[in-house]
Amino acid sequence: MNVKEIEGKGDHTVDTWILVSDTSRAKLFSAKKREDNWTLLKDFEHPEGRKLSQDISPSAAPGRMQQSKGLGARRTSMEPHTWPKEVSAERFAELLAHYLEEALGTNAFDALVLVAPPHFLGMLHGTLATQTAKHLKATIDKDLVMFDAAGIRERLLDAAFPPESSGHKV
Repeated sequence: MNVKEIEGKGDHTVDTWILVSDTSRAKLFSAKKREDNWTLLKDFEHPEGRKLSQDISPSAAPGRMQQSKGLGARRTSMEPHTWPKEVSAERFAELLAHYLEEALGTNAFDALVLVAPPHFLGMLHGTLATQTAKHLKATIDKDLVMFDAAGIRERLLDAAFPPESSGHKV
């Protein structure tokens, strides 16, 4: 389902989108109010994120470096500056950020909640376009993508939709 299909599903704008992700998958939910059930809009899969660095083909061959000067100097292979697993995670974060940017351009959401393990959350936040970042309502550093919609909603409800203050202080 692409952004245009989601946009065309109703005559109203979805107020809040909740993106729950890790380096290998993401679930995008929507809800308008605290009382609403969360609707799963899209599942993203990134199987490369489950692989070990050694199982991912590096984007470029390791560099070369001269170890010493003088007679018999030899050249050795250097490790790539960024591990393949990190590059894979960055690509997935960029894909998610691009999707959100495109959706924002169609006014598909007003507020955004990002949920991911700390390192990936930072990566994802760093790839968001400025306009998309302005719509952030909350960022939560938790790994919840393995839960179903009800489990995720239960764990994130207060962060995504803070309870209304009754004006009474306890």
